[in-house]
Amino acid sequence: MQQTKRRMVILSEGFFGDLEAKTASGLIMYKPDEVVAVIDSTKAGRSVQQILGFGGEIPIVSNLPNSLKYGPNALLIGIAPRGGKLPSEWRQVIKQALENRLDVISGLHDMLNEDPEFSMLALLKGTKIHDLREAKKYNKVATGDPSRIKAKVVLTVGTDCKVGKMITSIEIAKESKKHGWNSHFVATGQSGMVIAGEGVPIDSIIGDFMSGAIEEFLSEKSSFYDLLSVEGQGTILHPGYSGVSLALIHGSLPDAMVLCHFPGREKIKNYQVKIPPLPEVIELHEQIARPIKPSRVIGISLNTQELTEKEAKEEIKRTEQQTGLPTVDPVRFGCQKLIQALEFLKG
Repeated sequence: MQQTKRRMVILSEGFFGDLEAKTASGLIMYKPDEVVAVIDSTKAGRSVQQILGFGGEIPIVSNLPNSLKYGPNALLIGIAPRGGKLPSEWRQVIKQALENRLDVISGLHDMLNEDPEFSMLALLKGTKIHDLREAKKYNKVATGDPSRIKAKVVLTVGTDCKVGKMITSIEIAKESKKHGWNSHFVATGQSGMVIAGEGVPIDSIIGDFMSGAIEEFLSEKSSFYDLLSVEGQGTILHPGYSGVSLALIHGSLPDAMVLCHFPGREKIKNYQVKIPPLPEVIELHEQIARPIKPSRVIGISLNTQELTEKEAKEEIKRTEQQTGLPTVDPVRFGCQKLIQALEFLKG
């Protein structure tokens, strides 16, 4: 997938610009030169800049045939539907891509390589299907031994899904390099893996092996880097996804955590579970980490995309007063305060 420069058309039908299409938005934010077009018939004729506020003049088209004139060599499924299932209406788009000799990159839980129709078509056309969530190779139980990971580890955790954990982790890795760290972003979900080109698809791994998978990956990476910025998933408060969040805490054995939050969100998305005050969420994470390897939350990252700049600054100030911790919106204002808070790890 990395040998030839990727020229991707992103399938984001009906959701481009929404939180459900974070794979598309994330890739355009960090790898815009690898995107030639976006498929979303509801916004066709506009540019990604007009929808996202970044990304430039990448065109939005109504269907896959209309994207071919831009010379794509791969179709990326840029939406993360609930449960990771393949919607039936996407089958035709995937078939069109394979028939036109495009590779298909998928972060769905449904393995496209295991679909007889898709796999046969890919074979006939000489194309490849990349299932990012393929997880059969992971079969190790975590040791819980902090000495295995030589690098320092900072893990993003959250009050809910889709609050900015991936972007915060990427920005920590980028900014920390400016402050003397040899740092690396560690992706643990489909969106991050598309951007990084590698990672651990944590939510596809058998439960017994989730912690072991991230522990093993970080152990290997710590031979090359001194700071590993690990992308968190879900939240320990989530009725459906808490197991993945816990596995990342126990498997990554973090030296520090950064709590990510979407201001104004009072309940877990799609559930009636109330989000506790941030000081309670902080204490909960630190209590969970403590028995295996003590770790503390060193800062807060807010996703203020729905606030004006003035409102965002006021919310950051209010959060710092509420928690006593440095607070940032890494997209709007950078994350230097978080990197400064990590200085204690150099001691």
